Amino acid sequence: MDVSTALMILSAMVAYLIWFKFISRSLCGPRVWPLLGSLPGLIQHSNCMHEWIADNLRACGGTYQTCIAAIPFLARKQGLVTVTCDPKNLEHILKGRFDNYPKGPNWQAVFHDLLGDGIFNSDGDTWLFQRKTAALEFTTRTLRQAMGRWVSRAIKTRFCPILESAQVQRKPVDFQDLLLRLTFDNICGLTFGKDPQTLSPGLPENGFAMAFDRATEATLQRFILPEIVWKLKKWLRLGMEVRLSQSLELMDKYLSEIINTRKLELLNQHQGGALHDDLLSRFMKKKESYSDEFLQHVALNFILAGRDTSSVALCWFFWLVIQEKICKADGAAAGMA
Repeated sequence: MDVSTALMILSAMVAYLIWFKFISRSLCGPRVWPLLGSLPGLIQHSNCMHEWIADNLRACGGTYQTCIAAIPFLARKQGLVTVTCDPKNLEHILKGRFDNYPKGPNWQAVFHDLLGDGIFNSDGDTWLFQRKTAALEFTTRTLRQAMGRWVSRAIKTRFCPILESAQVQRKPVDFQDLLLRLTFDNICGLTFGKDPQTLSPGLPENGFAMAFDRATEATLQRFILPEIVWKLKKWLRLGMEVRLSQSLELMDKYLSEIINTRKLELLNQHQGGALHDDLLSRFMKKKESYSDEFLQHVALNFILAGRDTSSVALCWFFWLVIQEKICKADGAAAGMA
């Protein structure tokens, strides 16, 4: 290696280190490494990512910014990530200035295979149309009535009997798993009018539910890697991308059968057939020219949003109720003592 080449390499390294020091001064949260950014931390804690992010948020006062690709030019384009749980920031992003925060091409590329152009992966007119359609078709009153029918039936005929059986047999139950199954069945019923019955005696596995979970996990794994890496893995069919492809095929078959059946039912409805009030039927009545792919993505978007948020909220609610009962029991025991 001649002297000029060595000087060029040394100059490039010095310039990079100066740039890295400058950009890392404005970042907080997990440690940012040269070139790799915060990727080592993400990979290390991939099995407990939510807890790790929550710890970072607590340490930084509720908001931090990190970089997952500490490379000049690339960092500013898609490497910088802001994470926040501050209620004021969330209100600003999701309500006050929602138009200022589009998903953007990077987010849409990650979720496109699973969510397509659905409401949670679209911007502009596409998002606005789906938002208005869902809001007009499902007002607060109609949504509450429709959900009430599904939830009441599931709790009465399946959820409570499973808990009673566990009590009689003195067997432990995974409460969070039961709530996930409960909300999954209810959201599927509300979205496309079919109960997958994952919350049944014996807790059977459901092919669609399993494929949905695998597809969601594989899609979220894409956020850990730079876009060029997961796209290369997709092209070469490696790792989680294989599971994602297989899961999407199964989900496509399952939803296609439902959509084809619903088209026949809606056609017969004009001749006095059964009435459906699920979200899928309402979209199909709104516009007959929707492709099956678009209708599938509409359904998957609402299942993704409804199942996880509902089950997490229920878990916290029951946890608070149990803690309150424990405190009252401890107080009563202390009073008797």
